[in-house]
Amino acid sequence: MAAIYTHYVLNTTTTFNTEVRTPREWVDRYQGEVRDGRYHLIVAEMAGVVAGYVETHRFRPKPAYDRSLELSVYVAPGAIGGGVGAALFEALFARLDGDERFHRAYSIIALPNDVSVAFHERWGFVHRGTLYEAGHKFGRYLDVAYYERAL
Repeated sequence: MAAIYTHYVLNTTTTFNTEVRTPREWVDRYQGEVRDGRYHLIVAEMAGVVAGYVETHRFRPKPAYDRSLELSVYVAPGAIGGGVGAALFEALFARLDGDERFHRAYSIIALPNDVSVAFHERWGFVHRGTLYEAGHKFGRYLDVAYYERAL
């Protein structure tokens, strides 16, 4: 997972993160948000190698948002287009089906990213708005689109 995310941090605008997570940050995030928390982490493997993952986390820090969650899905560059993302979403939404703790899922997509937009729309996400020039990475301003799915 760390190698996949590091690729996206260092080489793409898919994530607005500009710093690689340390091993301690990965462990703390998992222990605090998944093992001891209410969020999810699902990993896909192909031939014993991590091919992608999907994680959910808190959408916003204020208590009124607690029934909403944000999700992120990352697929290894060599596994894109092979159904890994779909398998991850299928597993995630099966877990979320009937989970009364959550009401809405949000995905924030850095633009342009036609592949991610089409993928999310296939899974029932609806575009709810775009923030223009909300981020700055690799010397340019980037827009982000907010996508929502009822749970």
